[in-house]
Amino acid sequence: MTKPAEKLSVSVPSDLARSVRRRVGPRGLSGFVARAMQHELEREQLGAYLEELDRELGPVPARVLKEARRTWRGR
Repeated sequence: MTKPAEKLSVSVPSDLARSVRRRVGPRGLSGFVARAMQHELEREQLGAYLEELDRELGPVPARVLKEARRTWRGR
C-alpha cells in the first residue's frame, strides 16, 4: 500500500531543474525529490546528533581526525 502523497510547489534554479529532469526522466521527478528531501532530513538529524556528542564528550581529537581522513582518502 502506498503512503498518502501531498502535492508541493517549489522553485529551483532552471539549470538544476534541467539537470534533474535529464537524470531521472519526466516520470521520476517526484521520487527523486522525495528521496532528496528525506536524505537532507537525515543529514540534519545526524549533524544535530554529532553536535550533541561534541557537547557531551568534547570534540574529536585532531590526531584521530587526521588518521580517519588518511584512512578514508584511499577508498
